[in-house]
Amino acid sequence: MLRITILSGLPCYLQSALWSGHLRIAQERGAVEISVLHLRDFAQDSYRSIDDEPYGGGGGMVLKVEPVLGALKELGVVSDGSEEEGEKKRSVEKPWVVLPTPKGARLIQGDFVRLSAKEHIVFLCSRYKGIDERIREWVDEELSIGDYVIGGGEAAALVMMEGIVRLLGGVVGAKESVETDSFTCGLLSAPTYTRPEEFMGRRVPAVLLSGHHEEVRRWRRKQALAQTLARRPDLLARLPLDDEDPMLLLEVLDEQAHRG
Repeated sequence: MLRITILSGLPCYLQSALWSGHLRIAQERGAVEISVLHLRDFAQDSYRSIDDEPYGGGGGMVLKVEPVLGALKELGVVSDGSEEEGEKKRSVEKPWVVLPTPKGARLIQGDFVRLSAKEHIVFLCSRYKGIDERIREWVDEELSIGDYVIGGGEAAALVMMEGIVRLLGGVVGAKESVETDSFTCGLLSAPTYTRPEEFMGRRVPAVLLSGHHEEVRRWRRKQALAQTLARRPDLLARLPLDDEDPMLLLEVLDEQAHRG
Protein backbone atom coordinates (compact mmCIF):
# COMPACT_ATOMS: atom_id res chain seq x y z
CA MET A 1 0.00 0.00 0.00
CA LEU A 2 1.24 3.46 -0.91
CA ARG A 3 1.69 5.93 1.95
CA ILE A 4 1.36 9.67 1.33
CA THR A 5 2.17 12.27 3.97
CA ILE A 6 1.53 15.97 3.47
CA LEU A 7 3.50 18.54 5.45
CA SER A 8 1.49 21.74 5.58
CA GLY A 9 0.96 24.85 7.62
CA LEU A 10 -2.65 24.95 6.40
CA PRO A 11 -4.06 21.42 6.88
CA CYS A 12 -7.67 22.65 6.85
CA TYR A 13 -7.18 23.45 3.15
CA LEU A 14 -6.80 19.73 2.45
CA GLN A 15 -9.37 17.97 4.58
CA SER A 16 -12.42 18.08 2.30
CA ALA A 17 -10.47 17.20 -0.85
CA LEU A 18 -8.72 14.24 0.79
CA TRP A 19 -12.09 12.56 1.36
CA SER A 20 -13.57 13.22 -2.08
CA GLY A 21 -13.44 11.43 -5.44
CA HIS A 22 -10.60 9.05 -6.17
CA LEU A 23 -8.69 10.07 -3.05
CA ARG A 24 -11.58 8.85 -0.91
CA ILE A 25 -12.05 5.67 -2.94
CA ALA A 26 -8.34 4.84 -2.81
CA GLN A 27 -8.29 5.18 0.98
CA GLU A 28 -11.50 3.19 1.50
CA ARG A 29 -10.19 0.37 -0.70
CA GLY A 30 -6.85 0.21 1.07
CA ALA A 31 -4.79 1.33 -1.92
CA VAL A 32 -3.33 4.35 -0.16
CA GLU A 33 -2.91 5.74 3.32
CA ILE A 34 -2.91 9.55 3.46
CA SER A 35 -1.96 11.60 6.50
CA VAL A 36 -1.32 15.29 7.15
CA LEU A 37 1.29 16.66 9.54
CA HIS A 38 0.75 20.23 10.71
CA LEU A 39 4.07 22.04 10.48
CA ARG A 40 3.09 24.23 13.43
CA ASP A 41 3.29 21.14 15.65
CA PHE A 42 7.05 21.19 15.02
CA ALA A 43 7.57 24.92 15.61
CA GLN A 44 10.08 25.87 18.27
CA ASP A 45 8.61 29.06 19.69
CA SER A 46 5.54 29.88 21.76
CA TYR A 47 3.85 31.48 18.75
CA ARG A 48 4.20 28.24 16.71
CA SER A 49 5.85 30.21 13.92
CA ILE A 50 6.71 28.35 10.74
CA ASP A 51 7.77 31.26 8.54
CA ASP A 52 9.69 34.51 8.83
CA GLU A 53 10.86 37.50 6.80
CA PRO A 54 13.64 36.91 4.24
CA TYR A 55 17.20 37.97 5.02
CA GLY A 56 18.28 40.84 2.78
CA GLY A 57 14.83 42.37 2.79
CA GLY A 58 12.03 42.12 0.27
CA GLY A 59 8.43 41.03 0.41
CA GLY A 60 6.90 37.72 1.38
CA MET A 61 7.44 35.17 4.10
CA VAL A 62 9.82 32.21 3.96
CA LEU A 63 9.21 28.72 5.40
CA LYS A 64 11.65 28.13 8.27
CA VAL A 65 14.11 25.25 8.50
CA GLU A 66 13.39 24.04 12.03
CA PRO A 67 9.71 22.96 11.67
CA VAL A 68 10.47 21.15 8.43
CA LEU A 69 13.45 19.33 9.93
CA GLY A 70 11.36 18.28 12.92
CA ALA A 71 8.62 16.85 10.70
CA LEU A 72 11.13 15.05 8.46
CA LYS A 73 12.79 13.49 11.50
CA GLU A 74 9.38 12.30 12.66
CA LEU A 75 8.93 10.55 9.30
CA GLY A 76 12.39 9.02 9.20
CA VAL A 77 13.57 11.12 6.29
CA VAL A 78 16.35 12.60 8.41
CA SER A 79 18.09 10.43 11.01
CA ASP A 80 18.75 11.67 14.52
CA GLY A 81 21.96 9.62 14.52
CA SER A 82 20.89 7.01 17.08
CA GLU A 83 21.59 3.30 16.56
CA GLU A 84 17.89 2.48 16.83
CA GLU A 85 17.06 5.07 14.20
CA GLY A 86 19.78 3.70 11.94
CA GLU A 87 18.33 0.19 12.11
CA LYS A 88 14.86 1.53 11.31
CA LYS A 89 16.19 3.49 8.34
CA ARG A 90 17.91 0.42 6.89
CA SER A 91 14.79 -1.77 7.19
CA VAL A 92 12.35 0.66 5.55
CA GLU A 93 12.68 2.56 2.29
CA LYS A 94 13.28 6.24 2.99
CA PRO A 95 10.25 8.36 2.15
CA TRP A 96 10.49 10.23 -1.16
CA VAL A 97 10.19 13.97 -0.52
CA VAL A 98 8.49 16.02 -3.24
CA LEU A 99 8.45 19.82 -3.18
CA PRO A 100 5.70 21.38 -5.32
CA THR A 101 7.29 24.58 -6.65
CA PRO A 102 7.28 26.75 -9.80
CA LYS A 103 11.06 26.11 -9.92
CA GLY A 104 10.53 22.37 -10.41
CA ALA A 105 10.43 20.18 -13.50
CA ARG A 106 7.16 20.42 -15.44
CA LEU A 107 4.77 17.69 -14.24
CA ILE A 108 3.85 15.09 -16.86
CA GLN A 109 1.82 11.88 -16.87
CA GLY A 110 4.98 9.79 -16.64
CA ASP A 111 5.69 11.33 -13.23
CA PHE A 112 2.40 9.92 -11.93
CA VAL A 113 3.34 6.47 -13.20
CA ARG A 114 6.78 6.65 -11.59
CA LEU A 115 5.56 8.03 -8.27
CA SER A 116 2.74 5.48 -8.01
CA ALA A 117 5.43 2.80 -7.58
CA LYS A 118 6.92 4.46 -4.49
CA GLU A 119 6.31 3.12 -0.98
CA HIS A 120 6.01 6.46 0.82
CA ILE A 121 5.76 9.96 -0.67
CA VAL A 122 6.04 13.13 1.40
CA PHE A 123 4.68 16.35 -0.10
CA LEU A 124 6.30 19.40 1.47
CA CYS A 125 3.93 22.35 1.01
CA SER A 126 5.20 25.88 1.47
CA ARG A 127 3.27 29.11 1.03
CA TYR A 128 3.93 32.71 0.04
CA LYS A 129 7.57 33.33 -0.89
CA GLY A 130 8.78 29.74 -0.64
CA ILE A 131 11.26 27.83 1.50
CA ASP A 132 14.55 28.53 3.20
CA GLU A 133 17.05 27.31 0.63
CA ARG A 134 18.70 25.00 3.17
CA ILE A 135 15.56 22.83 3.23
CA ARG A 136 16.36 21.63 -0.28
CA GLU A 137 19.05 19.39 1.20
CA TRP A 138 16.26 16.96 2.20
CA VAL A 139 14.13 17.24 -0.94
CA ASP A 140 14.36 14.40 -3.47
CA GLU A 141 12.36 15.99 -6.27
CA GLU A 142 10.85 19.35 -7.22
CA LEU A 143 7.80 19.40 -9.49
CA SER A 144 5.79 22.23 -11.05
CA ILE A 145 2.17 22.00 -12.22
CA GLY A 146 2.71 24.88 -14.65
CA ASP A 147 4.35 28.19 -15.38
CA TYR A 148 2.34 30.24 -12.92
CA VAL A 149 2.30 31.01 -9.19
CA ILE A 150 -0.45 30.16 -6.69
CA GLY A 151 -0.71 30.78 -2.95
CA GLY A 152 0.91 27.55 -1.79
CA GLY A 153 1.88 23.96 -2.44
CA GLU A 154 -1.30 22.33 -1.12
CA ALA A 155 -3.29 22.74 -4.35
CA ALA A 156 -0.37 21.43 -6.39
CA ALA A 157 0.05 18.46 -4.05
CA LEU A 158 -3.64 17.61 -4.50
CA VAL A 159 -3.20 17.67 -8.28
CA MET A 160 -0.29 15.25 -7.98
CA MET A 161 -2.10 12.94 -5.56
CA GLU A 162 -5.15 12.76 -7.83
CA GLY A 163 -2.92 11.75 -10.74
CA ILE A 164 -1.04 9.16 -8.69
CA VAL A 165 -3.83 7.36 -6.83
CA ARG A 166 -6.02 6.75 -9.89
CA LEU A 167 -3.20 4.57 -11.25
CA LEU A 168 -3.22 2.31 -8.19
CA GLY A 169 -4.88 -1.07 -8.56
CA GLY A 170 -8.58 -1.19 -7.72
CA VAL A 171 -9.14 2.58 -7.58
CA VAL A 172 -10.59 3.14 -11.06
CA GLY A 173 -13.19 0.52 -11.94
CA ALA A 174 -12.33 0.12 -15.62
CA LYS A 175 -8.60 -0.35 -16.26
CA GLU A 176 -9.16 0.62 -19.91
CA SER A 177 -10.33 4.06 -18.77
CA VAL A 178 -6.88 4.78 -17.35
CA GLU A 179 -4.98 3.20 -20.21
CA THR A 180 -6.76 5.39 -22.81
CA ASP A 181 -6.41 8.69 -20.95
CA SER A 182 -4.84 11.65 -22.70
CA PHE A 183 -1.02 11.49 -22.49
CA THR A 184 -0.99 7.86 -21.24
CA CYS A 185 -0.58 6.53 -24.78
CA GLY A 186 1.18 9.68 -26.00
CA LEU A 187 -1.93 11.19 -27.63
CA LEU A 188 -4.85 13.29 -26.51
CA SER A 189 -7.90 11.08 -26.04
CA ALA A 190 -10.63 10.70 -28.67
CA PRO A 191 -14.00 12.46 -28.22
CA THR A 192 -16.51 10.65 -26.00
CA TYR A 193 -20.33 10.58 -26.06
CA THR A 194 -23.18 9.24 -23.94
CA ARG A 195 -26.99 9.24 -24.02
CA PRO A 196 -29.05 10.66 -25.68
CA GLU A 197 -28.10 9.60 -29.22
CA GLU A 198 -29.35 12.93 -30.55
CA PHE A 199 -29.39 16.30 -28.79
CA MET A 200 -30.51 19.54 -30.45
CA GLY A 201 -29.84 18.03 -33.86
CA ARG A 202 -26.35 16.80 -32.99
CA ARG A 203 -26.00 13.04 -33.30
CA VAL A 204 -23.50 10.61 -31.85
CA PRO A 205 -21.17 9.34 -34.64
CA ALA A 206 -22.76 6.28 -36.21
CA VAL A 207 -19.65 4.15 -35.82
CA LEU A 208 -19.96 4.30 -32.02
CA LEU A 209 -23.46 2.83 -32.27
CA SER A 210 -22.49 0.12 -34.76
CA GLY A 211 -21.26 -2.51 -32.31
CA HIS A 212 -18.28 -3.12 -34.63
CA HIS A 213 -15.38 -3.16 -32.17
CA GLU A 214 -12.58 -2.92 -34.73
CA GLU A 215 -14.21 0.03 -36.47
CA VAL A 216 -14.75 1.76 -33.13
CA ARG A 217 -11.09 1.18 -32.22
CA ARG A 218 -9.92 2.56 -35.57
CA TRP A 219 -12.23 5.60 -35.29
CA ARG A 220 -10.95 6.40 -31.80
CA ARG A 221 -7.32 6.10 -32.87
CA LYS A 222 -7.93 8.36 -35.84
CA GLN A 223 -9.77 10.92 -33.72
CA ALA A 224 -6.99 10.86 -31.10
CA LEU A 225 -4.47 11.58 -33.84
CA ALA A 226 -6.65 14.37 -35.21
CA GLN A 227 -7.14 15.97 -31.78
CA THR A 228 -3.42 15.80 -31.04
CA LEU A 229 -2.45 17.20 -34.43
CA ALA A 230 -4.83 20.13 -33.98
CA ARG A 231 -4.17 20.93 -30.31
CA ARG A 232 -0.79 19.51 -29.31
CA PRO A 233 1.33 18.85 -32.42
CA ASP A 234 4.41 18.83 -30.17
CA LEU A 235 3.19 15.53 -28.68
CA LEU A 236 2.66 14.02 -32.11
CA ALA A 237 6.20 14.93 -33.16
CA ARG A 238 7.58 12.77 -30.32
CA LEU A 239 5.22 9.82 -30.73
CA PRO A 240 6.43 6.49 -32.18
CA LEU A 241 3.68 5.84 -34.75
CA ASP A 242 1.87 2.52 -35.09
CA ASP A 243 1.80 0.84 -38.51
CA GLU A 244 -1.66 2.21 -39.31
CA ASP A 245 -1.04 5.74 -38.04
CA PRO A 246 0.47 7.24 -41.24
CA MET A 247 -2.61 6.19 -43.21
CA LEU A 248 -4.95 7.53 -40.53
CA LEU A 249 -3.07 10.84 -40.48
CA LEU A 250 -3.35 11.10 -44.26
CA GLU A 251 -7.11 10.60 -43.92
CA VAL A 252 -7.24 13.31 -41.25
CA LEU A 253 -5.31 15.75 -43.43
CA ASP A 254 -7.45 14.93 -46.46
CA GLU A 255 -10.65 15.53 -44.51
CA GLN A 256 -9.28 18.82 -43.18
CA ALA A 257 -8.38 19.91 -46.71
CA HIS A 258 -11.91 19.17 -47.94
CA ARG A 259 -13.42 21.15 -45.07
CA GLY A 260 -11.19 23.93 -46.27
